[in-house]
Amino acid sequence: MLDSLAMSKRGRILAIKWGMNPNSSSLGVDVTFLLVGATALAVLTPVIGALLRWRRPLRVESPDAEKQH
Repeated sequence: MLDSLAMSKRGRILAIKWGMNPNSSSLGVDVTFLLVGATALAVLTPVIGALLRWRRPLRVESPDAEKQH
């Protein structure tokens, strides 16, 4: 008899709302990935720039080279 009472008091799904709940924990995950990604980009950009300049040194002509032309 207890089983029949428990089964009759169960709730029903009345509606399904599609979309994002701004108070859910998934928003916290999105913000975390944005912060980690922005930090990684901010660190990698100067490192890549330094590597590019290190591999290709600037050519500076000496003043003697201008006199020879």
